[in-house]
Amino acid sequence: MQPTSRQKKIIDIVRHSQPITSKEIAEQLSLSMPTIRADLRLLTAFGILDAKPRIGYTYDDSPEKHLSYQQLFQTPISTILQKPTEIKENATLTEAVNTLFIEDVGSLYVVDDHRHLVGLISRKDLLRATLNNTNASLTLASTVMTRMPNIFTVTPDIVVIKAGQLLLDRKVDSLPVVDQADQQMVVGKITKNRIFQHFIEIGLNRK
Repeated sequence: MQPTSRQKKIIDIVRHSQPITSKEIAEQLSLSMPTIRADLRLLTAFGILDAKPRIGYTYDDSPEKHLSYQQLFQTPISTILQKPTEIKENATLTEAVNTLFIEDVGSLYVVDDHRHLVGLISRKDLLRATLNNTNASLTLASTVMTRMPNIFTVTPDIVVIKAGQLLLDRKVDSLPVVDQADQQMVVGKITKNRIFQHFIEIGLNRK
């Protein structure tokens, strides 16, 4: 991790005044607490700072506390993939909505009989399509999907930092992951939440 200029100031303040509360850090920076909250969360998640309840933030510069850039960002997403939630092309809007909420996911991948990706339906697509629709149980969900080749996919060999950048650039919450040999075959998905979970798990394991 390469800290921003403000994060470097926070680290310097904690190093020289530890333990120190978030309120005291904000006062020294002449900023509000909400302004620095995200910085403190990130610095804590990466193990740069420790947050101790009712005590404050401390800084530990021992080598074993520093997280590896390689481990955090250059890990292939194949190691953190999530299972895709799929529906068939002949599924109705009602079936799609039920699947979406039962599985508690943000999108559904529409596949053919060979499990080849043919489309993607987001939560917004379904809510929009079913609003005031009295024929949801008769309407095919595939009528509202984004069709291939208009879906951006990735392969399992892409690294975490690249996947995260694509999620941000395309302003989506998840990307379908397809097989390298058969790029129509869905093998998983990668989401913003899964990447965040990856960071937190590494941080917790290094304590």
